[in-house]
Amino acid sequence: MRIIAGSAKGRTLKSPKGMLTRPTLDRTRESLFNILANGSLAGANVLDIFAGTGALGLEALSRGAAHCVFIDHYTQALIRENAEACGFGKCCEIFRLNVERALARLKGRQFQYIFADPPYNKNLVNNTIALVCQYDLLSPDGLLLMEHSRNEAIDPSPLYEVIREKSYGKDTRITFIRVCQGGIESCESEFARAALTR
Repeated sequence: MRIIAGSAKGRTLKSPKGMLTRPTLDRTRESLFNILANGSLAGANVLDIFAGTGALGLEALSRGAAHCVFIDHYTQALIRENAEACGFGKCCEIFRLNVERALARLKGRQFQYIFADPPYNKNLVNNTIALVCQYDLLSPDGLLLMEHSRNEAIDPSPLYEVIREKSYGKDTRITFIRVCQGGIESCESEFARAALTR
C-alpha cells in the first residue's frame, strides 16, 4: 500500500499481519479521491473511523487536509508508525477505543470529511452513521464516505441524504452522505414532524 498523491506521494504504508483489517485497495482509494478532487481537502478536518492502516486519513493529509483523527481499537501503533513515516505525526490524533466511545468523546467537534470502513456484514454501517448524526460530527457542508458491502443497505433517514453511490468489484460499495440542509437541529425537527404524521 502506498500514498497515491500529494506531499507524501509514494510513501509505503505498513499493513497489519492477519485478517483483523481489510485495507481499502489502492485503486479504490485512488478512484475515491479522484471523485473528491472537485471539493478541496485543503485545510480540512478529517475523521477516519475503523482506520486500520490509516490509509484514507493519511491520503487526505497528503492532499492538503490540516488534521485527522483516527479511530481503531486494534491498530493504534501501526497508524502512528505510518503517520510518522509520512511526516504527519504532528497533525494526527489516534483513539484506541471502540467506535461508540470514541465518537462520544468527539462530540462538539465537526469534520469536513469522515471516512468509515467498518468490517463487512457486522451490522456496523447504519449504527456508525447514526452515531455520527447523534454527536453532530459532520459539518453542514461535509461528506461522510461509507465503505460497505453491497449486501448492507443504507437506511433512509430525515437526518441525512445519500448523494452518490459507487461500486467497486463484486462486493464493495462507497456511499457519499451529507447531513440534510440546515444541519442536525433542523433535521431533528423534521424527524419529529415526520413522526407526528405517521
